[in-house]
Amino acid sequence: MRPHYSPNITFGVALIWCAVWSGSARAAGITAVGGWSRPITADDLLAGAGSDLVTLYESVSNATLLSLDEPFFTRWRVSVRKADTTWDPTLALYVRRTGNGTGFWPVSGGTSYQLVTDTDTVLFSGIGDRNSVPVQYKLSGVSVQLTPRTYSATVTFTVATY
Repeated sequence: MRPHYSPNITFGVALIWCAVWSGSARAAGITAVGGWSRPITADDLLAGAGSDLVTLYESVSNATLLSLDEPFFTRWRVSVRKADTTWDPTLALYVRRTGNGTGFWPVSGGTSYQLVTDTDTVLFSGIGDRNSVPVQYKLSGVSVQLTPRTYSATVTFTVATY
């Protein structure tokens, strides 16, 4: 008799926002609200007991909302990185911007999924105040080969002016 595999994997993203000093004496400000947690259960098995898990998971399109507090003509860019709390190297976390939020000036970049690593990588850029820029996450590499446990990472968004 083949054993029944009942995965008990939970994935979570904790958020940290960060301020970085620009060339002037003023700090750039960013606020991140939200996050993502996705329990992976036996319901995620592709074909029931004995099969593998769905390997790709996406959050809602506005899992995190980013707001930037900048003077009207100030150019900025938002970078992203992660710090693994409990992680497996076969897992990959991606992030993308799914909308513009609100503000006077346009936002550019970041609409395609980007791999989040432990190194700051520019996600998108813009000018001046920007409110409620929606961010979506994607997780890949999930498999029954993973040890059942809670996997988590802290995602940090940083804004720098230039």
